[in-house]
Amino acid sequence: MKRTVLFLGIMGVVFGIGVSAAAISICSYVSTAERAKKSVTDLESLGLSMSYRYFDDWATPGVETSSGRVGLDYNRLFDSPSFGYTLIGDVELLLADLFPTSGLVDVAGTTRYYLAEEEPTFVFGSMEGTFTTGQPQPAIHIGAGLGYGRFYDVTPLAKAFKIETELLKVDAISQPLGDSVLMGIAEVIGSKEYISVDDQVADVVNQIQTVSRMTLSPRQVLKVEDMILATGGARRCGWAVQAGVGYQLVDPYNQPKGFLVTASADAAFVPSPDGQLLFHAGLSGPINIVNQHTLSVRSSYKYVLSDTSTLQSSYTLLRVQPLGQPASVSQTVAVLLGFVVGRTNVGLQASLLKPASASAWSIDLSISAAISFD
Repeated sequence: MKRTVLFLGIMGVVFGIGVSAAAISICSYVSTAERAKKSVTDLESLGLSMSYRYFDDWATPGVETSSGRVGLDYNRLFDSPSFGYTLIGDVELLLADLFPTSGLVDVAGTTRYYLAEEEPTFVFGSMEGTFTTGQPQPAIHIGAGLGYGRFYDVTPLAKAFKIETELLKVDAISQPLGDSVLMGIAEVIGSKEYISVDDQVADVVNQIQTVSRMTLSPRQVLKVEDMILATGGARRCGWAVQAGVGYQLVDPYNQPKGFLVTASADAAFVPSPDGQLLFHAGLSGPINIVNQHTLSVRSSYKYVLSDTSTLQSSYTLLRVQPLGQPASVSQTVAVLLGFVVGRTNVGLQASLLKPASASAWSIDLSISAAISFD
């Protein structure tokens, strides 16, 4: 547990650095009700991490080490004025001799129908499934109820911050542009009303030159255009909480199936233009939820350190409390750092693992490097 707290503390330090770097929050881009009426957010991410170590000393019988880990996470968010859905999935596998020995699978999907375009109140339908080694079978339940909250694509304001940072770096502007200018640039980048990209770029450049009283060079204008048109690195903000009733389709311990109380919370925050924090927690169980329940928690933080380096960290928890039996708890903490140094691609990964069947934590450290001599 101390290792988990330490890891989350490190995540908090990195997260705090990103927060302190911005004068206004990037989530401020969720500004007007008029935008909310016509805003459509459609974002998707897929991450894969893995490590494996094989060592065989031919002077001794058998293989000394042959083990590893594979992690996969998927996240899809669609949100429109009247309808939205979320798909989330996590897979963690521990390997020995290239075969899975233990693992955790957690998938969840929610469909939302908003009661009014101006308000974030919605009715929902959901399905969630979890499985961890040590359970006889998966846990699957469906649910429906009421919720409150929305998610928004804030990529335009993240791009505006990146443009400001790049221009300050090359002394194209002498001081920060200011909150109102950044928001104005974001409005232009996020607008769908421009006939051509040239007009869109010209509006952004005009705003920058007017407030800075400096003229951008042709190369700097092209750099601004590249950042406006850049794909990938989408950023989202928002939160949603929901509660309702459900039904247990499959019980992991073959206990009697019946109606459930369900609740969940989701949140997304952008502490800096290059960072994305995601969080999900779900709880389900019968009326006697204290003594019988399934709790799943997942959080992730991805940060682009530079053009050649990326930091990814994640935490997952699955706790299954059967009635009258000991709880089954699985946890995984992972950090992955990838970067390029000259012609060398380097990857560093650290993982803390505690499957439900294990009595203590285990640590997995790996480093890889590939060099090109072309």
